[in-house]
Amino acid sequence: MTHAAPPSTVSTRAARLAAGTALGLALAVTAQPAFAQDNDGDYWMARKNQIVVTATRTAVRAEDLPITVTVIDEERIADELVTDIRDLIRFEPGVSVQRQPARFGAALGATGRAGNDSFNIRGIGGNRVLIQVDGVRVPDGFSFGAQASGRGDYVDLGLIKSVEILRGPSSALYGSDGLAGAVSFITSDPSDFLQEGKSVGGLVRGAYSSADEEFSETAILAGRSGDWSAMAAYTRRDWQELDNKGTKDGTGPARTLPNPQDGRSNAALGRIVYDPANGHKLRLTGEYLDTHLYTQGLTGITATVDRLEGFDTGERKRVSLDWSWEGEGTIDFARVALYWQDSEDRQYTEEDRTPAADRTRLNTFENRVFGASADARSDFATGPLAHRLVFGGDISKTRQRGLRDGTIPPAGEVFPARAFPSTDFTRAGLFVGDEISIADGRLILYPALRFDWYDLSPQDDPLLPSFAGAKQDGSRLSPKFGALWKVTDEVRLFANYATGFKAPEPGQVNQFFENLAFGYTSKPNPDLGPERSESFEGGLRFSSDAVSLDLTAFSARYKDFISQEVVGGSFTPADPAIYQFVNLDRVRVKGAEARFEGRASSGLYTTLALSYAKGDIIEPDGTRTPLSTIDPLKLVAGVGYREREGRFGGQIIMTHAGRKEASRAEGLCTPTCFRPAAFTILDATVFGRITDGLTLRAGVFNILDKKYSWWSDVRGLAMIQTPPPAGSPAGVPGTFVTPASADAYTQPGRNASVSLSYRF
Repeated sequence: MTHAAPPSTVSTRAARLAAGTALGLALAVTAQPAFAQDNDGDYWMARKNQIVVTATRTAVRAEDLPITVTVIDEERIADELVTDIRDLIRFEPGVSVQRQPARFGAALGATGRAGNDSFNIRGIGGNRVLIQVDGVRVPDGFSFGAQASGRGDYVDLGLIKSVEILRGPSSALYGSDGLAGAVSFITSDPSDFLQEGKSVGGLVRGAYSSADEEFSETAILAGRSGDWSAMAAYTRRDWQELDNKGTKDGTGPARTLPNPQDGRSNAALGRIVYDPANGHKLRLTGEYLDTHLYTQGLTGITATVDRLEGFDTGERKRVSLDWSWEGEGTIDFARVALYWQDSEDRQYTEEDRTPAADRTRLNTFENRVFGASADARSDFATGPLAHRLVFGGDISKTRQRGLRDGTIPPAGEVFPARAFPSTDFTRAGLFVGDEISIADGRLILYPALRFDWYDLSPQDDPLLPSFAGAKQDGSRLSPKFGALWKVTDEVRLFANYATGFKAPEPGQVNQFFENLAFGYTSKPNPDLGPERSESFEGGLRFSSDAVSLDLTAFSARYKDFISQEVVGGSFTPADPAIYQFVNLDRVRVKGAEARFEGRASSGLYTTLALSYAKGDIIEPDGTRTPLSTIDPLKLVAGVGYREREGRFGGQIIMTHAGRKEASRAEGLCTPTCFRPAAFTILDATVFGRITDGLTLRAGVFNILDKKYSWWSDVRGLAMIQTPPPAGSPAGVPGTFVTPASADAYTQPGRNASVSLSYRF
């Protein structure tokens, strides 16, 4: 049996020091009554009573939910000088986003090409986390060979009103993809910028970040006339490569300074709202996002490669129309939405070679979806029980396809080609959920159930004339049940059971790649089943005017994880090896999270958050391998001040990340994995309202100029084993040394950000 190695002494001391400091500050803060009338009381009341919609599809206070949900609003996004989803979860334990340095090749290697890849929640990430914008799914991520399309850069936070991060399966309300959690981005309405009695309002903001030399500009204009209102919003970003603590310049794999990059993006949102006084509301929304990134691949230059350059573009377009009504009667709320979304990720690479012929690669990944959803709410009572019933359904049809093209294809291949045939992917589901209040709301039950059906229909593809794609369909029933008991007005106990599933992807059911000259091929799997999950969590929540405390423990089981395996053949042209995606692995994850916030009438506040988890992949024969995608212990502690009328304030935040335990990285790398050291960094942000509506914000990050790396970025980077000294006895192993490229995975040193915004 394998036992986890204890954390390093340095890591343990840092964690204890941080916890002790934060708790000491907490005692100082909570010794005073909070929410004095002159202390920006509306701000603190809103922070304490955050409203969440994602968890139940109805508006519920976060403290009354039986699960853990984080709400990050636009003010916090601005105050923390967030530029992308990586910054968004900077101070959020239990959630991470992988962003590796751009060290890819033309035909081999895709390191860093996915950008901000996707969210990882409690150790499970990628397409297993549901990501949506205004209820519309963000396109899938995809990887094949030297292609890697991420999901995190399909959203620009300059146009986002709030973000809700739900931990644990969400399929009971949202269907497929909610295997490990859900992230919901919500965009603004014109009313969010229109003050009472004014017909015009908006926001202009300019910002700069030294970590990647990013300049961003945002302009939002909203207007109202009678029952009609409208808004237009636009954000422009220009940036370069993300800095690191590498020191080696030049070309080739030994280079540790970042490869030069030049990027830009445009994001636009338009919305027209008709809102008469009879409870009806009609909204028409248009959204557009494009990104352009040039990379000079100096790390890919070798004795046979003279030049390597990458040109990546991404685009997402959405049009949606939704109608809602709120009133009285058997049904007191209803909503219907229609939407269309089209996206394309395009990666083009040029490589000059000597003496081999120059070559290019063009890889694209496209998703086009039409969809509709409807839901309704009914508030009623049955004897002593008060119900808030929500029910509805949704249907969508996605056309997914990819293209592999270029010059000088691999031996045995012909361009253009596809990794899988163009596929129509249809999803449909019906759900019902209830919020049942018992004993005047002291006990609240949250049952929910959803039925889902999906269908994958590959098309006859002229680019794959000899390949017959497999059609597949299936269905799934996903239950959920949660309970919250208000022991007192301030103390709550909660527990939750939830299930999740993820339908197989077109590229998994029908991936096709054949190279008989080298003795391998791939085969479709029409019997590939959905991935499934079960999660149990429970905890204690204390909430008062001065203190908020959450303690949560969780255990999750994942079944039928999809893995590509060799299912036959012997790697010869006459008997090629056969690769196929199969349901193979089981995974178990368990852990704990804690969160504390203390608020004082003086304006002082303190925060403390902690997450730790461990998990294993369980093979069919019972063999256990550590789940490498789980992040090490993370602790965030901070102290801040907000002036009584909210005119200025700031915070200092300490983040400590432990070192990945050696026993929890076994089996991932050969011979063993590089594990970055534990680290502790300090960040500080401040804001000041210069005049009414004009706010200056600034931040300094990694104040101590530490050299550090996140485990999520270096995961899979192997140590180098040197041969034993000459004359050593037989069987004496060599030594393990840090790979030369390790510094390329480090984060920026001391860096600063600043923004100036005017709200009118």
